[in-house]
Formats: sequence, structure tokens, C-alpha cells
Amino acid sequence: MAAKYEEMMKEKGFLPYDLETLPAKFIQKAKEELGETDEIRRTALEQFKKRILEHKKLKSSTEDEFLIQFLRARKYDVDKSVELLSNYLNLGISYPDFFNNMDKEKMYKLASSGFVNVLPFRDNDGCLLLTMKMGNWDPEEFDVKVLFCTLTSILFCQRIYPMNQICGIRLIFDSKDYSFKQLRCFFPRYFRLVATALRNCLPVRFAGIHVVNEAVVFRKAWSFFKLLLSEKIKSRIFLHGDNMKDLHKYIPKELLPQEYGGDYTNYGNGNWITKEIDKIYDKFVAMVKICLS
Repeated sequence: MAAKYEEMMKEKGFLPYDLETLPAKFIQKAKEELGETDEIRRTALEQFKKRILEHKKLKSSTEDEFLIQFLRARKYDVDKSVELLSNYLNLGISYPDFFNNMDKEKMYKLASSGFVNVLPFRDNDGCLLLTMKMGNWDPEEFDVKVLFCTLTSILFCQRIYPMNQICGIRLIFDSKDYSFKQLRCFFPRYFRLVATALRNCLPVRFAGIHVVNEAVVFRKAWSFFKLLLSEKIKSRIFLHGDNMKDLHKYIPKELLPQEYGGDYTNYGNGNWITKEIDKIYDKFVAMVKICLS
């Protein structure tokens, strides 16, 4: 059944999430939307590295695969890329307790719980599709520190796939069973942290954040949280309730699991996430050490 589904998706032109090379169509997309060419990429990376080395307080990896995501996120504007990198690193420095003595075992356990999933195929625009299910996060088992370390490492995974950086990410945020116990872990201390991260700290192009199954607790939290967001970010957040047909206007139902009115049945394989984290974990830890040194 899984093989038949994969064959059907490929016939319809949907690309797999783990695409490591760029098809010609998306090389052209990068050129048109980001201004990316071989020459611009090479020159921008040289300038970016020089700026980092000259910066007295900016402690960062200068590997091409790490820096390129910041350049793509800011359409090869080196000044804006330096600013984004600085904000990204400062966010970690501001919360050193999150990253000191990271619990790898708990991170992997949370990652494999179904809290976050990667859907196997990308949408028509090449966007990576992620789901986040709040009902699968038990704050008594996984505290906020483990939660943020896990999410940060998952975002760090995008450096592997140029498609993610060029086309962006669409997130389905399932707030079903979002509880006051979970809300108390964030409010008020970490609301601003999340809002700041979304505004100008992450080398991620969010094509859309789609909230489904809004619980009463989520609606109360949203009334406060949205006040902290920029208009640009708010314009990319869509609340669908339990109206999955409305969700299908943005994400083809062929790509979605049945719980979201979709056609995909083999869903919930948390091993995908843990395997992705495993690919980058050592580099992620090294980056954290450089940042906190």
C-alpha cells in the first residue's frame, strides 16, 4: 500500500520530503525569488564569512551549509543576513539553561512521540509539510527545556535540504487537547520568546502556519499571543477550526493524513524525525557550544 501511494504521488508530480538535490525548476525558483546564482552565492558567502570574522561578538560556524540558509532567508542581502544570524545566536545566548546539558534521550523520545511529524511529500510549491500535535506533548514528562531543544534541533535539520530553504515550510499546528497545564508552561515567561523567534530570528521561510482544532485554551492564548507578532507573520497564520476542506485550499488533501481529511494512511512514523535529528545532532551540539562559549 505504501509503495502504491508513493508511486501515485510521484505520478502527480509531488516531490519527497528528503530531496537532497534541487530539480531545475527550483534552481530557477531560487534565481527568480531569491536572486540566487552560482556567482552571487559564492560572493555572498565570502562577504558573510568576512563579516563574521570581523565581528567581535559574533561566535558562529562559518560552514557554507550553515550560512547559506541565512542568506536564502534574506534573499542574499548580506547585511540582513548578518542581522538574522546575530538574532538567531542571541536567542540561544539569552536562554543558556535550555542548551546546557541537553538530554538527548528525552529529545529523541519526544521527537518519536508524534508531537512533530514530517509528511512524506512536499506540496505543489515544494514546501516541506510539518505537523505539530499539542496533545502529544506531556509537560510532566518533557519540560519546556526538552521541548525547545527538540524543536530547535528539528529546525536545524533544514540545513540538509536546500528545498526547505528555497521553498519554505508549511506547518499544521493541531491544538486539539491543548491544556491549561501546557499553557502555564509558556505563559507569560516564554510567550515573548516564541514571538521573537518567529519575527526575525529563524532562518526559515514560513509559507504558512495552519492552526486546526482550536481548543478553548488555545483561543484564550491566541488573543494574547497575536499581539506580539508582526503583521507579516500574522498574515501567514490561518485558523481553520475543524473545517478540513478549508485547510485543503492551501494543502492538497492527497498529501494529508486521514485525520485532516486527507488520503495518506501510513502516518505517524516518528522515526523519520529522529533519523533527521540524528544526521545533524553532533553539528547541532557543536554549534551550541560555539554560541555559548
